[in-house]
Amino acid sequence: MNETVHTSEASEDEGLPPLSAAFAEEPSAISPTLQRILDYLCPCPAFIADRRCNIIGWNKAASAVMRSLGPISIEERNIVWLSFMKRELQELVVNWEDFAKDFLSIFRNYYGQYGADPWYAEFAEQCGRLNPQFTQLWQRSDLVTTPVTVREFNHPEAGNMHFEITSFQVYAHADLRCCVYTPLPESETETKMKQLLSAI
Repeated sequence: MNETVHTSEASEDEGLPPLSAAFAEEPSAISPTLQRILDYLCPCPAFIADRRCNIIGWNKAASAVMRSLGPISIEERNIVWLSFMKRELQELVVNWEDFAKDFLSIFRNYYGQYGADPWYAEFAEQCGRLNPQFTQLWQRSDLVTTPVTVREFNHPEAGNMHFEITSFQVYAHADLRCCVYTPLPESETETKMKQLLSAI
């Protein structure tokens, strides 16, 4: 993996307890081939997550966008957890609720497929206990909707950026999902991404 801000051993959000030790297992690493694919996708931010929504691989473009979140510990590399527990992510993503609902929908699908794994119920319980917004969205029946394919970020350094999202299962690895954020051609996002990358 690339070196990123995802190296701290503790969360920086005030008043937020760290993720329970039950979820602190280090995520498995992706293969060198998958990492090369992610790297080739620059300047498109891209990451790969496993069936628990743990981020297990990303590229420098993703690091450039996400570094505004501050330090993220290994056990916090879960996109659902970050969506609800990292205040900086909520400030970064315009229409944050749609963003969170998209990943909750993916998480719910995995939950239904792997419900025998007690991790899912325990994880959802802890998220709901720490953030009521999780419970409010989790209990809504409209989670399974057509996902929003265009996402806007309000980056503290680059300003507004617009991306088209592509999400797909990794071939021969059904438990892995790759998410790619492609700069919209009519925007200045690609130029802004290259500027962010040059600063890394």
